[in-house]
Amino acid sequence: MSEARRRCLETLVSTQCDIVVVNNDNLAPWMATTPLHPAYPFLSPIHRSDYLRAYFMHHHGGGYSDIKRTSQTWLPAFRKLKESSALGVGYPELRHGVAKIARSRVEGSYYLLERKSSYLRNYLLYRKLKLFHGRLIGNCAFIFKPGTEFTSRWLAIVESRLDILLPHLRNHPARYPKERQGVDYGDGPSKYTVPWSLLLGDILAPLSFQYRTKILRDLPMPDFCEYE
Repeated sequence: MSEARRRCLETLVSTQCDIVVVNNDNLAPWMATTPLHPAYPFLSPIHRSDYLRAYFMHHHGGGYSDIKRTSQTWLPAFRKLKESSALGVGYPELRHGVAKIARSRVEGSYYLLERKSSYLRNYLLYRKLKLFHGRLIGNCAFIFKPGTEFTSRWLAIVESRLDILLPHLRNHPARYPKERQGVDYGDGPSKYTVPWSLLLGDILAPLSFQYRTKILRDLPMPDFCEYE
């Protein structure tokens, strides 16, 4: 972990929550009842994190945060969620944070949540989501109740995409933390097949928009400066 990341991690005490940094050393107990998808070992660390957000929110619930600078308590957000019928709470998405869902393809196909889609449909939805970005929640911090319709759909969509990707991942697993297909890391263009936002932003943006009346947007926004 870089020094900048370490400083950001130290600020998470401001949330006034119990902090657990999930890593390879302590992951196993969290998956005691439900195994991870078989594609998990082949994913890059970035995409493992994307998958684990859906897995943890569905099976365990609670809060998730990226390691970014945080300066406010999360306790009011937890309390408000507990006392409401809402499914989760996040911070309003930034306009430039909306995933570019029209860029992601798998085996030549575009996807929109559970279904195959098209470039045009995804591009038009992307423009709409940017227009109403404040009704979405961001990817970097949120709280969810476990086992809800929202978390069930979220995890099912992620795992259905991993089902499609698994044969390719077995042949071309990730070798670098932020690996992207086609980028030359010194040993030829990468054949890693997972588009950057396919497992998180491409799902959470349209899904949180669908459930916008059932998700609160009262969580303090993390600081996106100087975290790497």
